[in-house]
Amino acid sequence: MEHYKNLGGNSGVSSYEIASWLKLFTGENNPESVVKHISKRKLRDKRRLFLDEMPEDIRDKIMKFFKENKIIVVSDILKGRGGLSANWMLVTKYNKNENTTTWTLKDINTTMNFFGSGEVKISPRGSLQIGKITMQRKGGTPDPTKLQFKIKPCQLFALGD
Repeated sequence: MEHYKNLGGNSGVSSYEIASWLKLFTGENNPESVVKHISKRKLRDKRRLFLDEMPEDIRDKIMKFFKENKIIVVSDILKGRGGLSANWMLVTKYNKNENTTTWTLKDINTTMNFFGSGEVKISPRGSLQIGKITMQRKGGTPDPTKLQFKIKPCQLFALGD
């Protein structure tokens, strides 16, 4: 979220406020102290706060922030920034029944348009969908309290050649 501090300033959505709530989502900040003030419900996971457990106005602000900054966020996720930013995405798929490997190579703009297409919404499991990209809390070690963005790369095969 540090990259996005200056985004959303004109839309009435504070990136500081978004970052604070996303830290509750990841568990970087303990949600128990906040939950007492916002809900009588018990959390599904005491270590973190799912998006669908947040107040509706906060969910709306988070979705608005990601809708308004979708192109920048999708580009950061898939392409990156600076000298090491990607220009292409190569995906391979192994078929163990036929012992064959197929591949597809797509330019990064096609890839970003494909994975970024679709609406920004809260998933049934309480995470955020940005098109075909799922934002969730990273599990395991070493950084269990960071954001993780997931795609299904083999979906690129649907585009054909």
